[in-house]
Amino acid sequence: MPETKRHLQLKDIALAWLRAAGCRAVALEVSCPFHRYRFDALGWLDHADAPAAVAALASMAPSSAMRASSPLQSDPHGPRVIAIECKQSRSDFASDDVDPAELAARKEYLLQRRQVIEELRVKVRETHLKVEGSSLFEELATWEFGHSRIHAYRNVLTQLAAIDAKMGIDTKFAQVARWRAADHLLLMTPAGLLRPREVPAGWGLIEVDSGALRKSWHAKSGAPLPCVTRVMPVALAMPAHRRVRLLRNLAVAASRGVGYGVAEYEKPARNAVKSRTPATAAPTNAAHDTLFSFDHAPRSDTMARHPEPR
Repeated sequence: MPETKRHLQLKDIALAWLRAAGCRAVALEVSCPFHRYRFDALGWLDHADAPAAVAALASMAPSSAMRASSPLQSDPHGPRVIAIECKQSRSDFASDDVDPAELAARKEYLLQRRQVIEELRVKVRETHLKVEGSSLFEELATWEFGHSRIHAYRNVLTQLAAIDAKMGIDTKFAQVARWRAADHLLLMTPAGLLRPREVPAGWGLIEVDSGALRKSWHAKSGAPLPCVTRVMPVALAMPAHRRVRLLRNLAVAASRGVGYGVAEYEKPARNAVKSRTPATAAPTNAAHDTLFSFDHAPRSDTMARHPEPR
């Protein structure tokens, strides 16, 4: 499906935002090397403590838990990778047009119903799901509710999963954050599209002025960007070896299309006038003519024409 004009404008603003944040290298449509996912925009930041980066990302230092799991990322002066996903409408998050407030109210009801079924039915009818020895206190014992065969309970779990998918908290966003596919993950949407509470865990939110999108915004030197950060992204502390692999994909995406159409290569005409001396004619082979073909030097310029003196 071809991209809409609004989505293309969001991607242009995403690139401008990454450059304003201090990213030295930026590109669109960058493939993730370890996940079946493609970032709309990706930027490479040389130093996380640069003034522009600090202004754009309030929390640059990884949490203590992240530093413990990835000690190589504890350096606040090291490089960072910032990824932006552009969403132009609610349909990018929900399979149908449902009011987010109604979804939130329905989810709250289902959570309460799930708890009631667990207490009054699962714990009474399926006592084998209790993990023996999990706790000295009965009320703190662990139960494997996910293995319950009660139809009403399974139905509630199915409805909760469907609501999470409609609200945008689906497996794609959750996995990208959980696998730390980038150091910082951001959603870029038109203003008012998402509420801060609807932003998936681990992601930030940048809102773009809808008026700028309607007027076909174009980047101008020194002009402020028509966007504001509503939810600051967290520092996910991407492993160093993954960051290097992602940098390679960023370079590939940035080089896409470079070199084609820069200069036309004119093949030698078949009916070209040959030299009087057939031996001095430059050999041509149409099968080997490529963009990087070069003209062979005439034989008069080679040592075969000028033997060594005796």
